[in-house]
Amino acid sequence: MKKLLYSLSLIALLFTACEPMEDIYDDMDANKAPYTGRVEYTLVDDDYTNISKLAKDEPNAANIGKYKNFSSSVPAAKFVPYLLGAKYATLEKGSIANITYKEYVGGLSYLGTLAKAVAYTLTNADYDSMGPGPGQYNNFSSSHKPETYLPDFLKGKYDDAKSGDFVYITYKYYSGGVSERSDYYKFDGTAWAKESVEVPSGVIAYTLSNSDYDSMGAPGKYNNFSSSAEPEDYLPTFLKLKFPYSKNGARIAVVYKYYSNKKTSNRADEYTLKNGVWSESVPTVMKTSQFIHTGAQGWLFDPTVVFKMVKADFKIIVDNVKADASKVETSKYPDSEYYYGASYKYDNFDVRDGKVSSTFATWQDGVKEAIGEVLLPAKFPNAVKEVSGVQVNYKVTFVTYDGSSDMYEITFKCTKSGPNPTFEFVEMMAK
Repeated sequence: MKKLLYSLSLIALLFTACEPMEDIYDDMDANKAPYTGRVEYTLVDDDYTNISKLAKDEPNAANIGKYKNFSSSVPAAKFVPYLLGAKYATLEKGSIANITYKEYVGGLSYLGTLAKAVAYTLTNADYDSMGPGPGQYNNFSSSHKPETYLPDFLKGKYDDAKSGDFVYITYKYYSGGVSERSDYYKFDGTAWAKESVEVPSGVIAYTLSNSDYDSMGAPGKYNNFSSSAEPEDYLPTFLKLKFPYSKNGARIAVVYKYYSNKKTSNRADEYTLKNGVWSESVPTVMKTSQFIHTGAQGWLFDPTVVFKMVKADFKIIVDNVKADASKVETSKYPDSEYYYGASYKYDNFDVRDGKVSSTFATWQDGVKEAIGEVLLPAKFPNAVKEVSGVQVNYKVTFVTYDGSSDMYEITFKCTKSGPNPTFEFVEMMAK
């Protein structure tokens, strides 16, 4: 079977173009000879769209194309293989793909709090119901403060409120002129009190009114968004008209109503202005994962951690031995130890006689303990047994010295997730 290892230049040549779905399948037909290969590729926007199409029967698959990223609800481990199977149809068992992609990391949890709140704007009748103070001019002022009247008003208006309920209430306030203000109030099970909602510095929180929906056309029919009138199709234009003087980088959290499954609920999204265009804020990080072609099962996510030991890794072992009185070692050099034979001066394990403790039957036993019980728990304190249901292995390459240098690869599997993870030896082989 033909073996082929791509050079970086060939990889760049193959993957600079963005291919629509028909081109992907054309490529499959153009090169039918199977081979084993290694590829590195960074997804572009069209790839996320194509994955959505290929995985259209999977729950939430449409979100991949919509947001151009993966997340906990649509993990890369599950969905990237759809693209690999189509894009690299001629690659066979043993092929490896390192794929770089965008992953949603959240960071906008405050939006959930905003969405919990019921938005309400006081009417003239509401001011009147609060007595001659607010009712005289249908507003609040320094003489008639909102926090004096609103707790009782809300208790009467929402007499079935449950502990934890939020209201985002908008009212008129006089201070040399009348303006609108808004506050959050929370019910603790007994009384309503003004609540400070943690909105990130510089972010404006805005709740759409009925007149706002009306101004957008279709959403005004029922004063909400829905699958037939999605917020992302209307809010960028609305924000541009509503906040025409916003500067580049401005951020606005928009609270709106959304109808789905015969129920209307509040939702909230954050939008950022960039180069004159408002777009939804979607915090992501670039992440690289490895996938391996298994043959009959096709492409599968491979969370194996692969690294070669460097100076810092050997130092972890040396420092551990020198700090543990039970590990007798005779090295007089600060950069080496004679229990496992580790040296961070030479970045190797010295396996000559006398350099490894007689506690171990072989130098291999010493290295197994050094890496599996000292290095890996220290280097990966938050290691996990599985990622997306796949066992996590650690393949570690290291150098030994016995008069000449040799290279080995040792494999462990994580058997207990961190904190205080444990690792079980799998195999060791010369490279």
